[in-house]
This record gives sequence, C-alpha cells and structure tokens, in this order.
Amino acid sequence: MQLEEIKAEIQNQNAYNKILDRIEKQIKVVEKAQANADKEKQKLKKLLEEKRNLSNHTTAEPKQEDE
Repeated sequence: MQLEEIKAEIQNQNAYNKILDRIEKQIKVVEKAQANADKEKQKLKKLLEEKRNLSNHTTAEPKQEDE
C-alpha cells in the first residue's frame, strides 16, 4: 500500500507542477499586458499635455484682424 501512496503523491506533485507552470505563464502574460497598458497610458498623457499646450497657445495669442 505504501508504494501506491508514493505513486499517487508523485502524480499529485506532477499535476501541481503543471498548474504552477500555467500560473507562471499567465503571470508573464499579465505583466506584459500591464507594461503595454502603462506605455499606452503614458502616450495618452503626453497627447493630452500637447493638446492642453496647443489650446493654451492658441487662446493666448491675440487674434489678428485683416485690414
């Protein structure tokens, strides 16, 4: 009976290792997605800042009228 318990424990350990491998892969995917999301967020912040700067620049300039 002890041999059967050892075999069962080995099978359980192998299954556990497979699950850990899947979790590791999923974590890598999530980390990569988070890094991409952070990059996109920075791009959006820069674009919003540029938009604000352009808006401020155009409203700060006095309009010239044609004579």
